[in-house]
Amino acid sequence: MPKLLYILVASLGTFVVLMTASALLSRLFAARSIKRLIRTIGKDTLPNVSAERLRGLPEPIQRYLRYALKDEHPNIRYAVLSQRARFRHGPNRPWFTVTATEVLSGMEPGFVWEARLRHNAFWWRTATLSYVNGVGHGHVKLYGALTLSEYEGKETDASMLFRVLSELVWLPTGLLPTKTLRWDAIDATSARATIVDGATRVSATVHVNEHGQIDRIVTNDKYRDHKSGFEQATFTLVCKAYENVEGVMIPTEVDFVWNLDSGDFEYGQFRITRVRYVYA
Repeated sequence: MPKLLYILVASLGTFVVLMTASALLSRLFAARSIKRLIRTIGKDTLPNVSAERLRGLPEPIQRYLRYALKDEHPNIRYAVLSQRARFRHGPNRPWFTVTATEVLSGMEPGFVWEARLRHNAFWWRTATLSYVNGVGHGHVKLYGALTLSEYEGKETDASMLFRVLSELVWLPTGLLPTKTLRWDAIDATSARATIVDGATRVSATVHVNEHGQIDRIVTNDKYRDHKSGFEQATFTLVCKAYENVEGVMIPTEVDFVWNLDSGDFEYGQFRITRVRYVYA
């Protein structure tokens, strides 16, 4: 074998080994984050859903919880969600496909989301987003190995905590009042949810339709990753296609929309393909 070819083959082999090792290490870190999240979830037995637990909540939220949960439904400790989605980075940018798995806490605020972002057969990235022990974090890696971007800091904490709040539509017992979550009445079709965890506080307006379904959640406390840095903007989570999953009514499809001065920009479309609930 010519010396140059030998060097090229050896270099390629070394690169593949390093990429594989880095990808495996990344998966191990994600698995460790999930274990750490599950350890943080309280093991106290909470009472089942009942009229007593709903008393005092704003009327739209009572209507929603009666729709989503049967009376005496047990408290859900956490959920494991499988998702398929598509995303785009701008209004005129192409969509790419996403497959993801998420562990979402129904008690203390927390989640870990692992995803593969596939642009075509040859170009794909992985992403891990999390909120564990009051800290938000995220990173995107090329082929699961080479870090392209990493997110942390107060903007990430707020964005990830809002994600916990909004995604509790997939785990409705988590929307009952707790030491971190409270509700304030607005009107006959909406209420304000506020979640406080340590130094991080986010609020959102939750809109409930005539069927008792949450059809959208709107916040000003989410940050958009922009070229110049993080940019605070109005965000709407649109909920639709409710189905009964293990006796719980949840939206199996949601859309992510930035409500910008230039107009609404829908950048994500999620579909839930599988849910497994773990009870307290």
